[in-house]
Amino acid sequence: MTSRVSPNDFSAVERWIILSVLAFASGLAMLSLTIANAILPQMQGDLSAGFEEISWVVTATMAATAIAMSAAGWISSRLGQRRALIICVIGFTISCAMLGVADGLGEVIFWRACQGLFAGPIPPMSITVVLNIFPMREHGPATMGMTAGYALAPSMGPVVGAYLTDIYSWHVAFTFMALLGVILLLLIMAKTPAMDRRPGLRLDWFGLLTLVIALGAAQWTLDRGNHEDWFESPEILTSAIIVGFATYLFLAHSLTTRQPFVDLRIFLDKNYVIAFIFWSVAGVLEFVPLVLMPTLLGRLQEMPVEIVGILLAPRGIGFMFGIIIFVSLDKFVSSKTLLMVGMSFHIPALWYLSTFDMTVGLEQFVYAGILLGIAESITFSGATTIGFSTLALDLRAYGSAIFFCGRFFMTSAGISIFVTLLSRSTQSNHASISEFVSPFNQALPLINKAVFWDTSSLSGLARLDGEITRQSVMIGYLNDFWILLVLSIAVMPLILLIDRPAARKN
Repeated sequence: MTSRVSPNDFSAVERWIILSVLAFASGLAMLSLTIANAILPQMQGDLSAGFEEISWVVTATMAATAIAMSAAGWISSRLGQRRALIICVIGFTISCAMLGVADGLGEVIFWRACQGLFAGPIPPMSITVVLNIFPMREHGPATMGMTAGYALAPSMGPVVGAYLTDIYSWHVAFTFMALLGVILLLLIMAKTPAMDRRPGLRLDWFGLLTLVIALGAAQWTLDRGNHEDWFESPEILTSAIIVGFATYLFLAHSLTTRQPFVDLRIFLDKNYVIAFIFWSVAGVLEFVPLVLMPTLLGRLQEMPVEIVGILLAPRGIGFMFGIIIFVSLDKFVSSKTLLMVGMSFHIPALWYLSTFDMTVGLEQFVYAGILLGIAESITFSGATTIGFSTLALDLRAYGSAIFFCGRFFMTSAGISIFVTLLSRSTQSNHASISEFVSPFNQALPLINKAVFWDTSSLSGLARLDGEITRQSVMIGYLNDFWILLVLSIAVMPLILLIDRPAARKN
């Protein structure tokens, strides 16, 4: 077992160099999750795959990543963070390289799953290293530095993927990541210190198996739910039952075994639990709008899909503003106050989104994107600092694993739920508005004369139905934004329950 490292083992320069390397590692791992989103159409054509088949390219990666994130605590405790990081980066790089030469759908799905398995543990292990080498008084700025890699990389994925695919091919996008993986491996081997490990830690096979089943079934439910009409489908109902039963077995086993796969003592720490809630909810508040905004412009204004790259730029600008705000306030206010500031920025952003109308344009999304970027950067750092401020040192590895896994699943669940709400709301609104279209509506002839809708012809009815659909869609989006706004306000009182951490030497 290697000796436990402390902040005193490193100079300030060494700490920030290590942090930069690990921020790069986390960013690359998260980039792999989203880079395929923009190139799926090209992959589908090249691989001669149907929609259901090509969706496994994303589903396999998401499921594998979630499982691997949850396992990061045990892996890093057993092997030590440095050794585990090296193994994960090697596996990740090989997976990317094989994707660069894959020519069959089965190969692509297999190596994407491998990519997720090796990429998943990297962010939680990286944040654990950073928390261990920085003194507690510097955890805020340190986690802010980690945010740059972890939070911004997913936004860059579709842009990078689309750019490389347009110029070369989708294979080049994965080859590019393999080259970045080689660079990252060299940096980790050169700069990352050896960390303490528990070589005698046994593997809880039953805990691992039940967790894999629960997470895999949950990801399947989220990915397929909307397509299969959720619990109206026997497939989704069965999957949900499996999730519930496997989760029950996992929890019951973990609470009664001596060395569980995931040490659930982390949930005995009140600060950690509250920070975990904010960390997870913030993922929903920040990423659901980023999914909804491009589709809103595409459906209402018929803007091209490529507009997503432009919509992500304001988020990056806001992120940088958030860093400035955080650095300016960090020395004068508590992490509790900073978390409140970060969460508060969600409220004006979501309120502004909920006031849009049919004339909404690209420029209006800029302001919302900036506010969401500010909220993300400050909330990430505030929640992470609070979550680990009172958590026992030997539980940090498990805590970071569940931290990231929880946010990952909450974001996926949030996107699935709000897309479903949008679909259901659009259908309901369309039916309600259509009730006013009848020969007995005295206002309709006036509308016909004003905009030349001839309800006596098929073309006129088609134009009228198209307008009803546009209005129904708009109302559906606004309903989603209103629900997100209510959620952002509802969680704010939890900040009052956060305890001030006792002083620690590190």
